[in-house]
Amino acid sequence: MNAEAALVAAALRVNARYVEEVVIGWGLCPWAARAWNEGQVRQRVFTDAEPDVEPVAAFVDELVARPDAAIGLAIFPRVACTLGAWERFAERVRRARGAFLAAAFHPDYRPPDGEALDPARLVPLIRRTPDPTLQLVRASLLENLRGQVSNDVARDNHATVTARGPDALAALLDDIRRDRDASYTRG
Repeated sequence: MNAEAALVAAALRVNARYVEEVVIGWGLCPWAARAWNEGQVRQRVFTDAEPDVEPVAAFVDELVARPDAAIGLAIFPRVACTLGAWERFAERVRRARGAFLAAAFHPDYRPPDGEALDPARLVPLIRRTPDPTLQLVRASLLENLRGQVSNDVARDNHATVTARGPDALAALLDDIRRDRDASYTRG
């Protein structure tokens, strides 16, 4: 296997760990397990060092053409950028394609230091992926989830993480990151 293929395989594997062990394993999204198990989630690894909207927009177009695709995960193992730069990139993707909404996930997300972990402050911990990643969600699926759904999910996530321990979640995220770093070094 060449270095590029090894990187793609490793990025897909550690992203799957994040989805399965964090999002599904901790029950942080009420729809994730079903979408993952039913093949409604598509992952794509982009190996460029600089994020580019056009290839991600093409990925979104592919997702649009597949009615069974509810979620796309655009994974960028070689991108090294600040949170602000990543969030600006996510916004450019959002503007480029409206059929799927883009949420930014990044290895540097952390809850604010020294502050109580409330539902809003928990979001950065949950969005701490092993690589910069865009979660692309079919907009039509969210149209039916207006109102309190986001607040309800945040409240439930807070209760789950508080009960199981934010340090346990942070340790799992750190372990996945170490796995990523070791895998990419070997590849």
